[in-house]
Amino acid sequence: MRRKLLALLLTLCMAMTAVPAALAADFPDVAQDAWYKENVDYVVEKGMMKGVDGSFVPGGTVTRATVIQVLYNLAGSPDVPENMFADAEGRWYADVAAWAGEAGLVDAGKPFRGGEDATRAEIADMLYRYAKFAHLPAGTDGGQVEAPDSAAIPEAAREGVAWCVKMGVLAGDPDGNLNPGGLATRAQLAKMFQVFSGLEVVSLKDYLEENQDQFFLTGKTEYVISGRMVSQETQIHNELEDVDYTVADDDESVILTGTVGEQWVTKVSKVLSTYTKPDGSPLTAEDFTANKDTGVELKTKAQPGTNYACYVPAGVAVQVDTAWGDVLYANRTGVPHGAGDYLVCALTEDGQPNLEDVWIVNGAIFGSTYDTANGPVVGTITEVEKYGHTVLDVTIEDFLARGFALGDTVNVTFDNGYTLRSIPFFDGYYVEHGEPMVRAYPGHTNIAVCINYGKLFETAGVNVGNTAAITLAQAGGEKDTQTLNSLVYTNSREDYESDEMFANFRAVTVGDIGSLYRSASPVNNENGRAAFGNDLMEAAGVAAVLNLGDTDEEIEAFIAGEDFASGYYKDLYEAGKVVALGMPVDYTSDSFAETLAGGLARLSALEGPYLVHCTEGKDRAGFTSALLECLMGATEEEVVADYMISYANYYGVTKESDSEKYELIVSNNIANMLRTIAGLEKGASLEGADLQAGAETYLTSHGMTSEQVAALRANLAK
Repeated sequence: MRRKLLALLLTLCMAMTAVPAALAADFPDVAQDAWYKENVDYVVEKGMMKGVDGSFVPGGTVTRATVIQVLYNLAGSPDVPENMFADAEGRWYADVAAWAGEAGLVDAGKPFRGGEDATRAEIADMLYRYAKFAHLPAGTDGGQVEAPDSAAIPEAAREGVAWCVKMGVLAGDPDGNLNPGGLATRAQLAKMFQVFSGLEVVSLKDYLEENQDQFFLTGKTEYVISGRMVSQETQIHNELEDVDYTVADDDESVILTGTVGEQWVTKVSKVLSTYTKPDGSPLTAEDFTANKDTGVELKTKAQPGTNYACYVPAGVAVQVDTAWGDVLYANRTGVPHGAGDYLVCALTEDGQPNLEDVWIVNGAIFGSTYDTANGPVVGTITEVEKYGHTVLDVTIEDFLARGFALGDTVNVTFDNGYTLRSIPFFDGYYVEHGEPMVRAYPGHTNIAVCINYGKLFETAGVNVGNTAAITLAQAGGEKDTQTLNSLVYTNSREDYESDEMFANFRAVTVGDIGSLYRSASPVNNENGRAAFGNDLMEAAGVAAVLNLGDTDEEIEAFIAGEDFASGYYKDLYEAGKVVALGMPVDYTSDSFAETLAGGLARLSALEGPYLVHCTEGKDRAGFTSALLECLMGATEEEVVADYMISYANYYGVTKESDSEKYELIVSNNIANMLRTIAGLEKGASLEGADLQAGAETYLTSHGMTSEQVAALRANLAK
């Protein structure tokens, strides 16, 4: 009956048995803003729960029979055996009680107690037993519950409570208490069942559709197990695979006992070709036939490069219908799996994974029986940093030694199944806000998985103790970004040939421009350049400034600072000749364009010569200078040449000194800026683009009037 029930079991994502009921919106006791509104809607719509005399009664308690009835519905209402509980005889729940006893959801040798209110611990235990019955995901290993009131959890329910907490089915109160002995309300049960029904068993086909590229070459390593023939018919159960075997005394069937006690059956001919004695000498059939019921130690013959394997995180359950007729489940609940199991297969004739013959190797033993050199790098979260970044117990040195390089893109899969695909491996935060990356920060020992300006641990639903598996997506996939951001400069004047180079100060003289200057900040002294920029702009006779990097409040704070030494800038600011914009760096956004156009409209009302600056004078100032140069008729070559002076000043990168890096900067930076100015798509050719018309359209489409553009042109031409 046990095997029959397993065969009948449907996955949790199937359509539930219909139970006509009103939507939660129709229940007078379920407010629209109630925390459980969504949960009630879900369980009612799916037919898992229904109302009581037109109300939902969210604060009411639930009986043990009610919980079992919902689980019975989830299982697809399978056939039930005869009633086995005397206290359920004649009750409405007699059939589901019998099913629960046969399926192992409750103890058949004890009273069913269907009419009693269920405690939170009892519900957790029943859900956990159902999860094992249905082969649902195991989640992360470890059965301990860390809660202030964990001592109150009944011993028999500890595993169930631990699993429900790990999978997010059972949550504590704001103080972390689980209240295991408390009675669950109907609203709480609705929430638990919504989360629970989101867990499912996926087919091998579905899993491979997204992960077929994750197979890596592996093979058997040397290790010792034992085998025996039996002298009488024997039943065994492989706990790691949840498979039953019956072994006859036939002089050819051998029961193997693996490294953690798991048992399975094979033929003696297979044993002789696959194993040796511990000292390496050959085995014979007589070693088994002459010593039945006696264990024989076996050592595997190492078989490198004979298999492919694919990691399956512990939070994902995969059903595999094997080529030899068994049904196996990766990460079956109730069995330790480490960070997750592995799909394993042989090679085809052309050396590819043979997906027609796939089996499962438990993750708890995979590393001791198969070669993991080409497999994912698996690390455990040891720390969640202040800003939510998750630090792994994998050192940067070891990660690089495994073949990863800065600028690669990688896939990261946490043991709960949360996956990040093709994210960059950088030594700094070179991604947009909200984007993920793997970090090898200078001065740090270990790698970390991060979201720039985001909390990765919340987004992924992980914490200290969870594991992450990292595989290569594309070697050098973000190499250009890493290279560009790896450029460094010093803030020491002695390292530069002139004040102009140190302050990145210069006159812009391309196109029809008569008077325009650009520089690093002459007011923000964080890089020690302010006083130099201030003196150079005074000597040039700058009459008005466009400050792209700072707000008025920030400028006033600089002026009030003890190290302030930019008197000329201060005079211009107090005379109303400084337009402060405090802009972000992302020049592709509409907000950037609108703010810049507004600032240039204000600048057009002031007499020049103008100075444009941000902090370093190369990114925001680089885009703005290019925009003004295009507006004044400069060619693409002229704009590029002026832009690249900043990289010569700061990093010494010129076409002559490093042509490859020079072209990389042009391609990734100024070329994209020119496309934005010209209104072209990313990657489009700039050949034949009317940059002057594009610049004018850029300004007028983001808020400047034609008159303001004309005034700006006139002032720049002077």
